[in-house]
This record gives sequence, C-alpha cells and structure tokens, in this order.
Amino acid sequence: MLFKNNSPDNAVTEETAMTNKAFCPSPRARTLVFGVIAVSAVALTGCSGDTGSTTGASASGNAGASSALAAAVSLSEQPLAAYPVPTDPIANVSSLSGKTVFYIPISLQAPAFTVTGTGLTAGLNAAGIQVQVCDGKGTPTDIGSCLTQATLAGAAVIVTDAISYDLASNAFDAARAADIPVIISNQSADPAHPDTPKLVTIPGTGVALETALSQWFALDSNGSGSMLINQNADGPSPAAYVTQAQAATRSDCPACTVTINPVSASSFSLVPSSTSSALLQNPSIGYVESQYDQFLQPTQAGTQQAGRTDIKGMTGAAGLGSLQALASGNFLYAAAAPALAFQGWVDADASIRLMLAVPVPDYSIPVRLFTRDTIGSITVSDAAQQSGEWFGATTFTDDFRRLWGLK
Repeated sequence: MLFKNNSPDNAVTEETAMTNKAFCPSPRARTLVFGVIAVSAVALTGCSGDTGSTTGASASGNAGASSALAAAVSLSEQPLAAYPVPTDPIANVSSLSGKTVFYIPISLQAPAFTVTGTGLTAGLNAAGIQVQVCDGKGTPTDIGSCLTQATLAGAAVIVTDAISYDLASNAFDAARAADIPVIISNQSADPAHPDTPKLVTIPGTGVALETALSQWFALDSNGSGSMLINQNADGPSPAAYVTQAQAATRSDCPACTVTINPVSASSFSLVPSSTSSALLQNPSIGYVESQYDQFLQPTQAGTQQAGRTDIKGMTGAAGLGSLQALASGNFLYAAAAPALAFQGWVDADASIRLMLAVPVPDYSIPVRLFTRDTIGSITVSDAAQQSGEWFGATTFTDDFRRLWGLK
C-alpha cells in the first residue's frame, strides 16, 4: 500500500504513514474484534488488481477478493455469543457508596463519549458511586482544567477518555501527586507513563476499528482502491491505530493508496475545506473514511464541496447517528462500531478495583462492522445502542453486578 499525508498546508509527502510509531498495547488490556484483529497472524492472500465497483455492491460479493479476506470481513460482521466480562469477583463494593468518580472525555462533541459516560454512570450508580462529567472540549487548557477540578474535589478515581498523558501532563502529575487513581482509557500504552497500582491504561478499539474498515475497503475495492482517511490529530494514538491497521492489511490491498488528512476537534470548522482540498488534489480517491464519527458530517460536507457524489463513505467509532445514516443509504457504505455501553461498564469495573486496591484485569472491547447490506439485521435506535444489543446478548450489566456482589 502507498501512503500519503496531507500536511496542514496540503503539501503531500509519500510513504510517511508507515514510519509512525507502532501501537503497542499494555499487557493489561487487549482488544477483541471478533477475530478480525488477528489478521496479522493469518496468511491472507492478496486481492486482484481489478478496479473496485462504485455501485454499492456487497463486499462479500467481490469475486476478485481472496476467500480468507472475505471470511475475515464476514466474521467482523457477526454478533457476539457473549460479552467478555471479567471473571474475578470483587468484595466489599458496598463500602464505596457515596464516593465520586470524575469522567473526562476529550470532547463531548463526539456522541460516543455520551454513550460511554452513560454506561459508566449506570455501573457506578449501581454501587452507590456518583459520577461527575467534565468536557475536555478537545483542548489542553480545558482538559487540564477538568483534571484540576477533579483533583481539588478529591475524586475517588479520575477516568479520562481518548486523552493522552502529554496533552495535560502537569495536571495528570498533580492528580497522581494527590494520590488519586487515574484511568487513561482509549489510548495506546505510553512507555513514559507505564501502569502502576494507581495509573491504568485501558486501550480501546482504535486498531480494531481501523482493521475492520481497512479489510472492508480492501475487499470492496478488489485490492486496488484509493482512500482518504480523515485521521484524528488529537494525540499520538489515532495515528498509531491507522499505522498498525494499514500495516496488518497491506497484503490485502497491494495496489491500494491511502491519503492521510489530519483533523482535530479544536479546528472542527476546517474539516470540510481540508477534505475538499484533499479530494481535489487526488481525483482518483473513491473512498473517504472519517476515523471517528464526530468528524463524519464535516467529512461528508467536504466531499460535497468537492462535487464528489461517487465517493463511498466509511466511519469508525460509529454510534446511533452514523448507523442511521448508513441505514438511509446516505454517503456511508461501511461503519465500524465499538461496544460503547460495555466500555462504560468496563471503566466502572476498573474504577471499583482501583478504589479497593484490587488488581485490574485485561479487558476486551468488542467491535462490529456494519455495511449497507447488514445494517438491517439490527434495530437502529438509542435504546438498542444503550443496551448493547447491537453486539450480542445484553446480560453483561447483570454479569458485572454479580461480579461486584450486588446481585
């Protein structure tokens, strides 16, 4: 695969994406993608060099694609038999009643964090623990302010979501100096800040989401497509996720090209123009991916500004709005969704364990791929999203309560 990177001034340099630092999850946390993330361990044959269709045909119907790749994509579209709830029970959870946990997402502009926050709140409330939410607003200043607020309030635990340590290192340091346990969720492991009994990194679904989308792109384009990725530039992890996924699927797309367009929550209004510019510079692009669905609408607006009605849209971190768009046949052809409600309960479980000084286990956060051909298999509603039924049986909330001795 050939990679290009659009810098802020739209200068294009080739072969840059693969030089990014590889994502290396900590031993404490691993990601489940219904078998898709294991692609690097599977001997996949290459795709043919035929030009991909722009008619919206089912990916599984591409005759030129390898059977192994088709099987991997099909696997990523299947629901879970059961959620991967930890098995080690926790005692004395009731002793935590009345404590307060702070939840700090990088930006509530992304709907995904509202779903995760709701799951976290439901889980902790079941144990009598309160949750205070503070919006990081995508800026180091606001993130630091939220961390400081949590520290001064004497939070029992601080849970950050999609925030790298270096975005607010002084504020993180201050929280730790105050002996407050900190969870860094949805970030790759940081060698400069390894896990301790009171600092835990829980990598989320970044690589799994990217792998599922990259495999679908390779399959749908018969291994010869050209894709633009609007890659989140807020911290180092999103770029690392893309790098690892593209490396893992390189053999599936030998004639493919990928152009990287950095986007940020702090410069949201610039996403349409940068997307349009990238498409105008690269008229061969036939696929556009919004790495996270908070950038989906401006990404679509950018394709419209470029006059590209033939584009096949894709998104990661898909929530209700994205799946509604997919179901309506509006721009999107594929969407990779993480189990956001389950992520919230995982963060609750880790918070409880940190408060009680209990070892935090490995966690697996499911991901499922949806396409125009498969979206009809689920109910696209807020209730379904909150329940977790998009991914499988919804007994995980009771399972966690039993694990905590509350049921």
